[in-house]
Amino acid sequence: MRSFRAQDPEIVDEIWPEVKPIGRTGRLNCTVANKEPHVVQWTLLGQEVEVISQDESIYIMNPIMGGLRKYEVQVRQAENRMTYMLIIRRLREQNAGTYECSVLITGADNTKWPKKLGLLTVQVSPTIRPGDTDTIVQADPGSNTTLTCAATGIPAPNITWTRSDGGQLPDGSAQRRGAVLPLINVTPKMSGLYRCVADNNIKPPADHLAEVLIFNSPRSRVVQNSVGQALGGRYNAKLECIVAGYPEPSVTFARLVGGAVVQINDNDDFVINKQTTDNQNLYAQEQWYTLQIKNVKAGHFTDYYCIAKNPYGEYTSTISLFETTECQGPNCPSFPSGGADFIKISTFAILLPIVSSFLFLHN
Repeated sequence: MRSFRAQDPEIVDEIWPEVKPIGRTGRLNCTVANKEPHVVQWTLLGQEVEVISQDESIYIMNPIMGGLRKYEVQVRQAENRMTYMLIIRRLREQNAGTYECSVLITGADNTKWPKKLGLLTVQVSPTIRPGDTDTIVQADPGSNTTLTCAATGIPAPNITWTRSDGGQLPDGSAQRRGAVLPLINVTPKMSGLYRCVADNNIKPPADHLAEVLIFNSPRSRVVQNSVGQALGGRYNAKLECIVAGYPEPSVTFARLVGGAVVQINDNDDFVINKQTTDNQNLYAQEQWYTLQIKNVKAGHFTDYYCIAKNPYGEYTSTISLFETTECQGPNCPSFPSGGADFIKISTFAILLPIVSSFLFLHN
């Protein structure tokens, strides 16, 4: 075994790097042989050198956290070796860095002091950088654009793109790695919400939604291309169309009256609504519109038109309202259980006195 003179201290082991999540406790060990009568010092290197401790004394602000001091130096001895463990509790991102353990030899130039470095890495969960991350991207059909998602974290997070509705990305894949998602030769089908997730195995991961809006002319689809309703019972009918396009189209309803197309306005017969709930069946940019026809009359049976317009064009869908013999829809009246029997009994009760009177008069 190598011998050491009392005046010749030495740091005999490497200071192993420490990696801990934010909020946990970090520990760095510095083992010194033949330490006495010298002083062991821990320093945080950086733009400004910050002395943390000398031997077991702490030289920087040392608040109490959870009943314990933020910084502590614990010493353990084995023969002529002494290990100075620097403990840093409730780790924060600024606690990460390079720490230097040195032995201050009295009367010697500091360039002669034994020194070794230890690296403390504080793991930080991902954070999306708003200023460098797209929230809304607008594009013309056929053009090329990108979605960018920027994130920080320690270690640097991986970024994954998906469609928020579970559909395929423009390249046909379910997901794509990378901070930038290319959108090539865009079409209206690429409109919608895209999700980027930043993950570095430090919980929680970060996610962000970005919306892609492709300028395009209106298009629409009807929920039913024909709707039936009966007369005489003050029954209502509901006609529905689903409209898409960007910018969002304006929607009007019209109907065919005497061979002419007449615009419909809200009045005692008609109510127009834009549905704002229960939109789980809608695709990107779609809006659901309804036309309610109140107390359906004979003059209401005709063709109706859902007309969508925006600066890029116009689109019309047709829905026919026709007459039925019975009430249609969820709001039709219903008879109680056994209603048919009830009708038969009631009819018999009404007819019985009439029949009795007839027989009495003819006897």
